[in-house]
Amino acid sequence: MDTPHWNSIVKQTKALVQEGILPVHCTIVVAVSGGPDSVALLHTLHVLSPVYGWRLVCAHMNHGFRPEESATEAMFVEQLAAELEIPLEWETADAPAYMQQTGLGAQEAARHLRYDFLHRVASGYNAEAIALAHHMDDQAETILMRILRGTGPEGLGGMKLRRTEKNVELIRPFLRIYKADLIGACRECGFRYMTDSSNDQRKYTRNAIRLDVLPFLEPFNNQLVPALSRLAEIASTENEYIVQQTETLYNELVKEKEGSFSFSAASFVTVHVALQRRLIKLILNYLSSANETFDFAKIEIIRRQIEQSDLASWNLDVGSRIICIREYDDIRFMQISEQEAAPFCLPVQHEDAVVYVPGTSARLEVTVRHGGHTLSESVALSSDEAFFDADLLDFPLYLRSRRPGDVIALLGGGTKKVKNLFIDAKIPLSQRDRMPLLVDVSGRILWIPGLRRAREALLGQDTNRCLYMKIVKSED
Repeated sequence: MDTPHWNSIVKQTKALVQEGILPVHCTIVVAVSGGPDSVALLHTLHVLSPVYGWRLVCAHMNHGFRPEESATEAMFVEQLAAELEIPLEWETADAPAYMQQTGLGAQEAARHLRYDFLHRVASGYNAEAIALAHHMDDQAETILMRILRGTGPEGLGGMKLRRTEKNVELIRPFLRIYKADLIGACRECGFRYMTDSSNDQRKYTRNAIRLDVLPFLEPFNNQLVPALSRLAEIASTENEYIVQQTETLYNELVKEKEGSFSFSAASFVTVHVALQRRLIKLILNYLSSANETFDFAKIEIIRRQIEQSDLASWNLDVGSRIICIREYDDIRFMQISEQEAAPFCLPVQHEDAVVYVPGTSARLEVTVRHGGHTLSESVALSSDEAFFDADLLDFPLYLRSRRPGDVIALLGGGTKKVKNLFIDAKIPLSQRDRMPLLVDVSGRILWIPGLRRAREALLGQDTNRCLYMKIVKSED
């Protein structure tokens, strides 16, 4: 019996094994709907199983859209699996109810339910792979759908011959084979299959593209399906390269700390625009859930804000509870679910005390010293240390967060708003509410640890008792 289609399919499947795309000596869950594509897939893998050491499991899902037809399809798949002596796993889902719960469209809801089922079956059998019967025509439809929706290079890559999902390989052995060849193989070999009546319903986008859009475009290119499939392979390969370059850039540029991702704005603007966009998208993906997506417009708003804004500090609500913050040269992405720094006001004992600064790893250490001192000693210390004449202080003292209108009396004369002091010192906006201020009972600012001492309570020749303070910042 002459079986050119079948022989070609078997030959191409063997070639994928030689390319290392199809794994060998493993358990494979085969998704079988009962249509010609999945029937041909099950038969092909079954015939080659002794050669490549495949252990097959047939998996079928009834989505609940067409009760009578679906029941017939399930019985057919059950009989097919029994004839081939392949174990069968099947499940009935309520896709219409799932659509109402999630707000998803029919095809997307069915896909979610189907993949969840296939992964559960794979887990139950410790399977290394799940085989799907998508073919070249499916790939062309996918690419065209994505083009019409405005996809980027990633979307143009279409479906992959092989990719990892939840530690299982998703393999598509027929992605380079026409649907007509699969139907031809079934007819040549007498493989029975079912026909899904919903495939003719134009209310589904994919069906409308297959039935109307592709036939309309084919007169402009009689090789449209292979051309779109070739576009997918080219885009997929080039996208893999860009992904690798983005990961390299990420490792060079981005710093991760406590759930935030930051990089230098000056370094970012020297990078090619394509990698700028990919880097932003990669960071957003790290911060978001698996189901969230960020479109080109949103990514471009962020990129242009970083590149073009003249403001030293700003924050941008990205959506999905993510914000992008600029603090001078530092660009930081973080979840906004974290609580804002709460105001604090803590009493400071003036003998051998330790006060921990809320929201930071810093602590204030206080000791009392006796003896004569000079004014120079008051100001000669580093910004992390300070001496005060204890007899000139109005106790009790407090360590508190900043407040609107705070002013500090400067050592050289005059006063300055604490807000302006922070700006001049380029203290990031996100850190200002955690900066401690030492004040007396009347509210006078005595010292901003790590930044500036006030001219209050300076040491002198008559000083007998001095207060020594030191801010200690623990290393993470």
